[in-house]
Amino acid sequence: MSSDVWVGAVTTLVGAMLGGTFSFLLSRQQVREARRQHEEDDAREHRRRSTDRRFAAYADFLTRARSFRNAVEAYYSQPGHGPSLAEVDSLLQAANDASALVFLVMESEQTYEGCRVVLRALSSARGVIHATAPGAGADPWPDLNLLLGRTTREFQNSARNELGVSGPITAWQGRKPAERGQ
Repeated sequence: MSSDVWVGAVTTLVGAMLGGTFSFLLSRQQVREARRQHEEDDAREHRRRSTDRRFAAYADFLTRARSFRNAVEAYYSQPGHGPSLAEVDSLLQAANDASALVFLVMESEQTYEGCRVVLRALSSARGVIHATAPGAGADPWPDLNLLLGRTTREFQNSARNELGVSGPITAWQGRKPAERGQ
């Protein structure tokens, strides 16, 4: 009978060792899978934060550039009642300052070039504004409107493309003077 006990004990011991080995291997596999899942979650969260930062930077830049454009329109359409030249310059500086964050967070060459084009348009507009007072001859607003509207739309479209925002991507179509109430 003692050999039966030994066979039973050895069989139990071998079964326990095999069970322990399988359990150890499965737990290692589960740990590796959990680590991989955690790394994927971290990467997904990093991408989401990056997208959020870029979206905020691009939106701020576009908002400031459009505020400048709107102020220029009011400067020329409401001489004496619109913003002063100093206020227009302040809005231009705010748009220029906002571009710094765009350059820091952007991830595409198209967005980089789009931001540079807007900054050049803003600079050109500043030159025109400082050279042409409201009511002093030819109204530069229609040309400035097309320049500023077209460049900000190009930047907007490149940012939308980079961020994967769906929807229509259209070119700028400026309003004709008759549509502006003039």
